[in-house]
Amino acid sequence: MSCLLVMARDEQEAREILQEIEALCIMHEKISQSSECREFSGRCALLLQRLEDGGFSKLADRAMDLLVSCNPKDLSQCDRVRQASNALERLREQAGETFGK
Repeated sequence: MSCLLVMARDEQEAREILQEIEALCIMHEKISQSSECREFSGRCALLLQRLEDGGFSKLADRAMDLLVSCNPKDLSQCDRVRQASNALERLREQAGETFGK
């Protein structure tokens, strides 16, 4: 595989990861129901898996922090909204540093 092809694929993956993190930030701001909270948590878990599979261990650690902070409940608001927001912001910052954006 040519070096240019590898670089293009890596850049595409970086863009997709950054886009998913931004989508999660927007989604988290708009959560109003427990079903949305569970969907958010599921997307975070998929992102964590992608980061681990891609060898982005520092980002995976941040995603794990986010999942630990996320506490979906069935009939009440999440009691860790601020913690999850902070973990999400740290993930966003780390992604920016990792991918130079």
